[in-house]
Amino acid sequence: MGADYSADCRKLRTGEFMGKLLYVLPLLAALLLAGCGKQESDLPVNTRLGGDFTLTDQNGESFQAEKLKGQVSILFFGYTHCPDICPAVLAQVAQVYRHLEEEGVADQVQLVFITFDPERDTAAHLKEYLPWFKADMIGLTGSLEQIRAVAEQYGVVFIKDQEAGEQGYLFTHSDYIYLLDEQARVRKLYPADFKIDEVVTDVESLL
Repeated sequence: MGADYSADCRKLRTGEFMGKLLYVLPLLAALLLAGCGKQESDLPVNTRLGGDFTLTDQNGESFQAEKLKGQVSILFFGYTHCPDICPAVLAQVAQVYRHLEEEGVADQVQLVFITFDPERDTAAHLKEYLPWFKADMIGLTGSLEQIRAVAEQYGVVFIKDQEAGEQGYLFTHSDYIYLLDEQARVRKLYPADFKIDEVVTDVESLL
């Protein structure tokens, strides 16, 4: 009888252990998930590009790169008198924004346009020009020295053409679009003919 009793005891203890384990496991799983937070994006951090800067926004107010933190940003350099590439890219970027609006996450994303033509792209001109694209977009200008410094930080090249055409002088320039995460770090570059769906997916991976 003693042996049977011991066996029954072991069964009872095993049953109690399994019951407690079944109770505790879901709690452990919940705690682990809570500790993990959101999944980190697979997009690598580009440590060679970006950095702090101070420019002037379309309202004539000082704008620091620090203000980009806390949201995902899509950054583009160009100039408003560009006859083709710049307005086309801005229109594409605006489409990305509208897709994000449909997904309900546009309020976590900031579009930023930095001109390298401060002579014509004053704060007042940017304020009048950018609303045509129907997207929440910050326009930044400044002194030529300030803009050159920021362009260098992002590896942007722009060269003013010596001969002016009917629309005035033009620029030969690089045309990459930059995706910045919530810490204002560069996570990806896109060519001017980027795919809208690709950018939307990448943005959402950082949110």
